[in-house]
Amino acid sequence: MYKFSREQVLEPAFLTKLIRKFKNRELKKYRRAQQYYEAENEIRNRRMSELNSNNKIAHAFARYMTNMATAYFIGKPIRYTADDGALQEALDTILAANYINAVNFDVSKEASKKGIGFLLMYIDEKPRLRIKKMDAEDIIPVFSSTLGEYLECAVRLAEDHDIDGKLIRQHAYVYDDTYIYHYSRENTAADYAEIPEDRQEHLLGDVPVICISNNEELMGDYEAFYDLIDAYDKSQSNSANDADYFSDAYMAIVGAGGGLEDALSGEEDSDGSAAAKNLRENKLLFLDEKGQAYFIEKNTNDTAAENYKNRLFKDLFFLSQVPALTDENFSGNLSGVAIRYKLIGLEELAIMKENCFRPAQHKMLKMITAWINLMQNKDYDPDSIVQQYERNFIDNDTETIENAGKLEGIVSKETQLSTLPQNIVGNAAEELERIRREVMDDEQLPYVRTEDINAE
Repeated sequence: MYKFSREQVLEPAFLTKLIRKFKNRELKKYRRAQQYYEAENEIRNRRMSELNSNNKIAHAFARYMTNMATAYFIGKPIRYTADDGALQEALDTILAANYINAVNFDVSKEASKKGIGFLLMYIDEKPRLRIKKMDAEDIIPVFSSTLGEYLECAVRLAEDHDIDGKLIRQHAYVYDDTYIYHYSRENTAADYAEIPEDRQEHLLGDVPVICISNNEELMGDYEAFYDLIDAYDKSQSNSANDADYFSDAYMAIVGAGGGLEDALSGEEDSDGSAAAKNLRENKLLFLDEKGQAYFIEKNTNDTAAENYKNRLFKDLFFLSQVPALTDENFSGNLSGVAIRYKLIGLEELAIMKENCFRPAQHKMLKMITAWINLMQNKDYDPDSIVQQYERNFIDNDTETIENAGKLEGIVSKETQLSTLPQNIVGNAAEELERIRREVMDDEQLPYVRTEDINAE
């Protein structure tokens, strides 16, 4: 975490040093995390003698851990509920236009991989408020040195290349709570220089970068397990090498003092060439009465090797808190409660993610509300917007509905409706309004007696 003042960051020489330090430290960490997510593990770099087999089997454990943890945490969209109907409508319009469900999922996945993710808010030419997920490699957050540690400013990095990939120009955009400052350089040995005419006001009232950390330590979900992943890759690759050694085993011929014979032609084969050809073509080898032949094989302890790999496999999923759903513990007809107990580690991981996600989302909602107030000349309160998270878990809807029904007379109707799954009730306030309209329509229907129907 970088803690400097905005004035320091805006100074060209300091900004240049900050970017250099970021590229030498954080950038390497982020790139390694991305490589493991793409299964470009360390085993890919292993070199061995050309005479030996060199299998390089990389396992996508990192991808599994991130995808599983992210989908469980935020696979179901966050509910945003405002007390004011007009604010709710304006909020829904902006969030829908920015595909906020997909954006939230992507930034959570980025944080899972690299320990931190970013959202950038900006006003386009329409003008419309836009929300974009940014890669961790492209943003440098700078925090204040006060106890609050609020976001002082942020630097966005960009580069221009030609068709051949040659670097043309490097850019650095510094965002504070009012302006966007544009710096650039053509020579990587020079300092960044500001382009004053490109300075512009972003109109969002705060630093328009949302920092979403994966945890307090800013660590990715698999960052602490590179060694375990590498050990498993190496073990599986060595097992594949052993299989190759067996396929390519050498044949030893011992005690054939009388020489090899080509029994098909009946002629003596002094140099063994005819017998070797016969072995290749007919899979037959003829020796005299003193000769013997056998393959030279590498002795391997398959049981010990498999036990070692099983220990690595279990340690990976135990320590990462992400369960292996193919494990025998998830086989059979388990109840929902039983499965939840087995997912307790994943639930704890999701709680940590949610604790970091909530304040970041609050800042986003605060800035959206400020934009709505500016456009509509209103004074909506962003604190009135409630975030509701729901885990992406296969629930028994019938049981959930029954439990919601038991709340009748205990809580308000809106709270009761909010306990139902999103596939049944997406917005409790809207659903409550539909119920009110249905009741009013029923009360306006004319009363018809049963005997009148029978008379007709």
